[in-house]
Amino acid sequence: MHNLEKDLREQFYTRVPFPIDQAEIQAAVDAFMVFLNEPEAIKQQIQLRICDSHRRGDVGYTHRDPDDSIYNDSKDYFHYHDLIIDRYPELLAQNEAVRNFVTKASPIWQAARAVGETAIHQLSQRYPELPARFQGDIPHIILRFIRYNWQESKQHLAKPHFDAGSCTLAVAESAQGLRIGKDEASLQLVQNAPNQSIFFLSSNFERLVNDNTFDPAWHDVIQLNHEHIGKPYARWAVVCFFEAQGMTAISREMTHTCQREK
Repeated sequence: MHNLEKDLREQFYTRVPFPIDQAEIQAAVDAFMVFLNEPEAIKQQIQLRICDSHRRGDVGYTHRDPDDSIYNDSKDYFHYHDLIIDRYPELLAQNEAVRNFVTKASPIWQAARAVGETAIHQLSQRYPELPARFQGDIPHIILRFIRYNWQESKQHLAKPHFDAGSCTLAVAESAQGLRIGKDEASLQLVQNAPNQSIFFLSSNFERLVNDNTFDPAWHDVIQLNHEHIGKPYARWAVVCFFEAQGMTAISREMTHTCQREK
């Protein structure tokens, strides 16, 4: 517990064990890439919300173009939640690519949930009410599979920001590029190690606990390997977002500025 708190205060993230090996994660990512080759009508069939009041309550596929308002990046991503298995049995039975992706994503979602809940439980020594805030019939846990598309003229694959939830688990990545700090000047490159993930706090945490002991992690993703020019994509990552029940997200404008809402 001491190391977790110390890490979150001093470097704004901490490394935590992750029980699924890289080969199994890679298999899920490969299934995600196959899913992305499906027709648009298939990719868009899974669209549901686990929380109508939170902008990070969506489950399903999204494509983002560089000219999309505040983000100015290019990526394809899928928000996975085990609720898909119950809500889309016919689609899973009929489509092999969707079924294969969901089958491989589910154990990673379950493992990420367990790892995140363990970290949250450790923080409950300081905030005893914390674990109960994450309990509910439908846990607000989103596992994001991301394919970052190459942008030849831009270094940033993801602009600097705070995440919209309460905490985040960076599960895996294909290449170094994630940077974490308190602000722009303190951003430092971080890389996942085998069987480890990166846990950090997000924009809603201090609102959740009504305390500003810990800063949320300001972070971005930069392109380091220019040999990827002309390749199908620049990088992939798997990230899990955790939110407490009943929370709403601060605005996109606020999560993309270091001036934090108090």
